Amino acid sequence: MKLLPELANKIIQEVQIILKEHVIVLDENAFIIASTEPDRVGSFHEVAHRVLQTKEKQYITEEETQYFLSVKAGINLPIFFESEVIGVIGITGDPESVEPYADLLRKMTELMVREKYHIEQKAAESRGLESYFYEWIYADEMDEDFIQRGELLGISVGTPYLCVLFYVKTNKTRIQANMEDAYRQLVTKSPEDVFIPWGEGQFLLLKRVDGEKDRQILKTEMKQWQEAFHRKYDLTLAIGVSNFAARKYLKPTYIEAEKALKVSKTRRQMVQYEELMLDIILEEVSESAKEEFLGRVLRDVQDRTELLETLTSYFSQNQSLVKTAQELNIHVNTLHYRLNQLKNTTGIDPRDAEGITLFYLALCFMGIYSHRT
Repeated sequence: MKLLPELANKIIQEVQIILKEHVIVLDENAFIIASTEPDRVGSFHEVAHRVLQTKEKQYITEEETQYFLSVKAGINLPIFFESEVIGVIGITGDPESVEPYADLLRKMTELMVREKYHIEQKAAESRGLESYFYEWIYADEMDEDFIQRGELLGISVGTPYLCVLFYVKTNKTRIQANMEDAYRQLVTKSPEDVFIPWGEGQFLLLKRVDGEKDRQILKTEMKQWQEAFHRKYDLTLAIGVSNFAARKYLKPTYIEAEKALKVSKTRRQMVQYEELMLDIILEEVSESAKEEFLGRVLRDVQDRTELLETLTSYFSQNQSLVKTAQELNIHVNTLHYRLNQLKNTTGIDPRDAEGITLFYLALCFMGIYSHRT
């Protein structure tokens, strides 16, 4: 573990809140890398060099300062990490007066060093898992070496995994910690389960399932997770859950979760792959094809809000003229007039089977009508 200037400056910032005395932090070569007196940064400290060699606390009286260059009265203490000295921290002032704070200051520093180390270890582990699962998801075949690497990471290839993908759009810096907290608190876990970051705003959960009961528990927990995020953080969490439980190759179950997640972003609720019907086809259509289709079907009415609202209501009421007119708060004759306008303007009749299909798909592509099974 190396004591870097970033962490040293953080230590100085924390110290300045509670102490009036000046503090310096030095690296393993006895150079000051952070200080409450910025002009001292970069200076070599002779007493700190002695601390690094002896691994013991060193006192400096006012009288002794005349024998050293760039040294002030106070106490210098070794910073330990796993029995090794990785730096020195010094506090200025009369040694007897500042000594009560000295050991407390060192302990606080060592705690911060250990915390940073564990955060870095956790991040490295997460990156290792992410890399392994990325390779696994896109693998068409796997050898014994791949399986053994998984075992070293605590992963057992052959476990029946459902894939769950999460997406949350936010600028909040604590989103990963919030997601991990929710995972710990809301999900019934098996030792084989894996939860890791999966790109910008996205997370991956591979959940072991051994039967229908496990699937139902997962469904309930995912809904609770989504509701808790909205209630606590006012954030919309998209969740896509696969139907297929993979035992060896993850690609099929991952693709299912990916498709479900795309629909979840539109519906703003959890989506399971088995719920998808028309969505399976719609999500495969390219953006260029969607634009061409919309240009042909709605080109002349895309800016006519009244007609688009009429179409949306017409479909949501299963083409019932009476219910559509009631929802729009208009007379049935007015509704007939608007439907005729749509036919005359586009050449497509919204009352026959082909017209219903074309208009319905167009609204789905525009995101105006949320298609549901």
